[in-house]
Amino acid sequence: MTDDDRDHTDHDLRPTPLSVLVTGVHRRLGPEFVTRLLERDDVARVLAADQGPCPVALHGLDPTRFSYVPADLRKRRAVDNLFLAEFVREDPIDTVVHLAFQGNPLGYDLKGHEFNIHATRHLLDASLRHRVGKFIFLSSDAVYKLGPRTDYRVREDAELNLDPKAHPILRDTLDAEFLCRAKMDSATCEVMVLRPSGVFGGGVISGINLLFESDPPLLPVGFDPMINPTNKDRLVCDLLLAAFLHGKGVYNVAGPRVGPISEFLAERRIPLRRVPGPLLRPLNKLQRALGKTRYHAGFNPGRLYYSLVLDDSRFTAAFRRKAARVFPDPNAPCRAVLADVPLGTQETS
Repeated sequence: MTDDDRDHTDHDLRPTPLSVLVTGVHRRLGPEFVTRLLERDDVARVLAADQGPCPVALHGLDPTRFSYVPADLRKRRAVDNLFLAEFVREDPIDTVVHLAFQGNPLGYDLKGHEFNIHATRHLLDASLRHRVGKFIFLSSDAVYKLGPRTDYRVREDAELNLDPKAHPILRDTLDAEFLCRAKMDSATCEVMVLRPSGVFGGGVISGINLLFESDPPLLPVGFDPMINPTNKDRLVCDLLLAAFLHGKGVYNVAGPRVGPISEFLAERRIPLRRVPGPLLRPLNKLQRALGKTRYHAGFNPGRLYYSLVLDDSRFTAAFRRKAARVFPDPNAPCRAVLADVPLGTQETS
């Protein structure tokens, strides 16, 4: 840790130990995030909540610091009960990380819509009532409008996809974001929205990852859009930074490398198939019917035609450059994951 790091520690770091509520732990990201939290001495308790039984990956954790509660987050009473649970009575929840979202078009219905909107609303309202210090909602880069005039580097103030014909899940994502943005002036709770680029990782339900897991991935003839995908490990580290450091607002988070989709496929030795654009969606539908893919080309139709490179310089300046304060051990896994970010300097975007 440099002298510059020490000068800003008290100002940048949130008070610890943290008591964290994590929703949506059935997502592949959830168990890894919970495990990383419990590895830290400055985390008192982690309460996880989702529909259904506790994920197998979370079995065997220290019961004095971790508890799982099956909860229907669509219901306000169920959400309130999380904040009043006996497990967190001595260490009231001060941080909420909201990962619970029905983002898979397969099986999406009215209940999925109600879950997406009501869960976000009830969790945010309860966080404000219980004076939670930090609320983090994990959104998606799918909220941006894509087209031939899309900026090469898309900033957080870029045009959003408000097309009423957009997929209902995309509209849910925007509605959930708007709920969060309406409360960002709170004096007691720092409300954050993170918009990650495509996320790689085994079993991750992101458009890019599902495309790469297809057999084979289908791309339209004549198009090879640029992307800067992140991965599960990096996104977990970014979530940890957001939880432990002061800050609020909307932030992009992405990977350090920019390149065409075909380049990322080639380096993973995944053969792709080029098809005429008009045949892309019918062939994708056939692939899904045959169990060859879980990718849904109709969810974000422009994704395979137009580049989407996120500009995450604001998050880097406000959070990643302070990683040494959250992870003082040079051998901490997140220090290696964020090795591309120079530490101990202050920059503004």
